[in-house]
Amino acid sequence: MHLTEVVDGPAEKVKTLIAMELMRHIKIGNLPEYQLAALDEPKGFSVKSFQNCLSLMGHWRRKMWMRVWYHYLTKIKYLWTSKADVTDLLEELEEEEEAELRRVDPRVQKRKVRECARKLMEDFWKNFGYSHPIKESDRRDHDEQSSIVSDDPPAVFERAKSAKASLRNRRESKTGTEVSDKIRKLALAKVSTSNRDVLDEEALSMKSYNPSRVNTNFDKKKRSVVERLFAVDKDVRHGRLVKHIKDEIMDAMILDSKEQLGKKEIELMVGPPQGHVALNISEVKRGLVVEGAALKHILGDPVLEEMLFAVASCCESVIACRVSPIQKALLLKMVRKYVSPTPTTLAIGDGANDVGMIQEAHIGIGISGLEGQQAVNASDFSIAQFRYLESLLLIHGRWNFMRMSKTVLFFFYKNAALIGTLMVFSSHCMHSGTPLYDPWVISVFNFVGGSIPIICMGVFDRDLPRDYVLQNPEVYRSGPQNEFLSFRMTFRWVAMTIIQTLTIYHFTAPVIDLGGGSTSAFKGLMGNWDRDVPGDGEGGDLKVFGTTIYSNLIYVVTLKAFFETRSLIHGEFPTFTCRRNVGEGWPNRMGYTWVGVSWGSVIFYIWFLYMYELIGRRGVTSFFDFIYVTRHLLNMRSITWMVSILTPVIACIWDVTGKVYSNMYYPTQTQIHSEIASREFKNELVS
Repeated sequence: MHLTEVVDGPAEKVKTLIAMELMRHIKIGNLPEYQLAALDEPKGFSVKSFQNCLSLMGHWRRKMWMRVWYHYLTKIKYLWTSKADVTDLLEELEEEEEAELRRVDPRVQKRKVRECARKLMEDFWKNFGYSHPIKESDRRDHDEQSSIVSDDPPAVFERAKSAKASLRNRRESKTGTEVSDKIRKLALAKVSTSNRDVLDEEALSMKSYNPSRVNTNFDKKKRSVVERLFAVDKDVRHGRLVKHIKDEIMDAMILDSKEQLGKKEIELMVGPPQGHVALNISEVKRGLVVEGAALKHILGDPVLEEMLFAVASCCESVIACRVSPIQKALLLKMVRKYVSPTPTTLAIGDGANDVGMIQEAHIGIGISGLEGQQAVNASDFSIAQFRYLESLLLIHGRWNFMRMSKTVLFFFYKNAALIGTLMVFSSHCMHSGTPLYDPWVISVFNFVGGSIPIICMGVFDRDLPRDYVLQNPEVYRSGPQNEFLSFRMTFRWVAMTIIQTLTIYHFTAPVIDLGGGSTSAFKGLMGNWDRDVPGDGEGGDLKVFGTTIYSNLIYVVTLKAFFETRSLIHGEFPTFTCRRNVGEGWPNRMGYTWVGVSWGSVIFYIWFLYMYELIGRRGVTSFFDFIYVTRHLLNMRSITWMVSILTPVIACIWDVTGKVYSNMYYPTQTQIHSEIASREFKNELVS
């Protein structure tokens, strides 16, 4: 690893060191957005220029809103708000304005950063040349360092007179690979295995000077239209699954696996090969160490801050040592400021000097230790030791994000389904506002309408086992990639809400309206009453009509919560026992999934209907309109039970079919890993 250390020193030296490192990364190709080709203004009209016009209109709209908000804070809100709160809001508004300016045209700020780096290097070398005579060996190093200021080809390319012609032929000919190999040999002609030559600017700049096509092992033509339109996972949508690999690459991988197997067998017999292993310059990793005394020359200047962040973003690891508490907070603020889109930041500390950093981050974690409880008191989460951070992020953090995402989407789904049935009914009652459901029946919807099952899912659901997540930490990407709350996932829920709402109403209402609700069961009435008095068996009124639709809605919503649960808690039977030494207590023996779906939703709803009718029969008021509704609905009409079985099944078929089809043809990374984990679990049981 190449390590860059920024220590305390003169301000010009510290700034120049950061500038040189920035230009070095530009020449390597780690920062293509800072290269001259990316900073040039586009000429002529194009689709991109039209998009820029749209973004400019959005910028003016947001700018006007910021101005209105600024006047509101300074003229109105300060009357009843403390000065400190108004100051904090104004600082946040100022940060949003700066971010908006960078969002309009980020090339403007990047051009300033590059010009500042160029000027710093030129001034430093100029002053160095005047004050110290340069030896011949130092002059050669000086010239090599000067070559990284511009995007012109380095000196090594001047020895190959046909380099530009080769590049031109490479673009035009079909044998571009051979020409690229020749250029690579020319560029690496003087590269040796010493540490200094590994960082030779002439060789490192080859990547940025020799523009090559983006080679990929995947064939985008293998993507289906369904994957492009409906796939939630970006890798599936962009064609990065195993089935999308090019045929020739797949054949090469199969041959390579056979060769590697043969090499392993040979190494087991004769031992590993001896000799020097060539170092690939493009794989050299970089690190950055910055002292707090050096940061004082950089923090506070937006251009230098972005320069430092650009360098740090190209490093595998960055260490800031001996920094003050305010510098810790400023470094974290710099990450939130210069990363687009704004990331979710996390800060962890164990002492009072980490409080500012913890409060500045989106998520603060405090470690309770020997340095007191200040960090714990200022944090969002607290852990006893640093090693618990892995479980907090990979296990509990990922599980909770998945649970909360499903819970949020489900609560919007069930309320939209309830309102959707009312909207469909309004078109059949001339939009008169006639209520379809009884007011007291609607009041229990948020309790029995999937609340208990979704609470059980939000507390106990697990999509991947704990051990599998620790062995495969890449599954954590589903959170930062917003897999569970993406636009496409939300669109799936919206589409399913519309489909199931129409299914619930149109598969229930036509069956029981137009006299369908007045039919009796079997011979007369289900209760086997007198056939000469059939009126007591009728159920064609609005209360029975609406409660039937409402019951089907409850059943569908409950089944939806059941299908969204990835891990079913069966519990142990019997849950309650008087025997001793039979295991843990009843809270750990209960099957929460089945209790939530049955007793917490469907059974409780039916019990409520009977209790509600009983209250009306006891004479709350003479105008109580729910008298005998439950009795006629559930006891005397077989059509109610027929509809209550067929309608939820048909509504859930849409959901199950969509889930099965998406998991088969455009699965998410989480679904792929869950199938792998399930297969490993079955293999363990067999073995």
